[in-house]
Amino acid sequence: MNTNRSDSLDVSGDLKSRIFAAIRAEPAPTRQATRLRNALLLASGAAVALVIFRLCGGMHREERPTPLVLATCAGWIVAAAVATRIALARGRSTLGRATAWLVALLVVAPFALLAWKVAVTMPFGPEMSVERQGRPGWRCLGVSVAVGIPLLAVLTAARRRTDPLRPGITGAALGTAAGVAAGSLVDLWCPIAYVPHLLLGHILPLVVLALLGALAGRRFVRLGATRRG
Repeated sequence: MNTNRSDSLDVSGDLKSRIFAAIRAEPAPTRQATRLRNALLLASGAAVALVIFRLCGGMHREERPTPLVLATCAGWIVAAAVATRIALARGRSTLGRATAWLVALLVVAPFALLAWKVAVTMPFGPEMSVERQGRPGWRCLGVSVAVGIPLLAVLTAARRRTDPLRPGITGAALGTAAGVAAGSLVDLWCPIAYVPHLLLGHILPLVVLALLGALAGRRFVRLGATRRG
């Protein structure tokens, strides 16, 4: 029993030593410099995302009352702000949010956004939620991922080499945040609230970008990752 306990302490000590060594090896910018860098990264990512969105067709008001457009889009924007705050801000720990917060974001965001879209659309009549022939959701899926990728890139850059414990989960949370932000733009473009369409075109992109984020996190967010090239 004492041997096992000693082994666990040695492993814990080794992990701490590697973390501290990685921290010492990294430059330590001031908090103000970090905030300025992140603001510039987010602004550049948003600009690229807006250009892609404009090239894909931009905002449409097709067959939707303005209050419905404002209501559904407001939900996505609030969700994007919350998701970005959870995934990007480190909270009270220098290592980032607790794993429970990140996992909750991954699980809750898709269901909450689907429920919001359906619930807000229902009062405007059943015709708002009917199937549209020839529009299953593939185009919305493509636009969402295309808009979300530059957002994921800048979020990953903002958290580069900051997480020694679970960079994959952190990356997945960054991908989810990017997907929600992209979805707020796509919601301005797409008038369809048919549930199968929403699942394919608006919710699946969150999963795709979360998977891409997990891969990017393991490569770029991991503290002390080996530099190549």
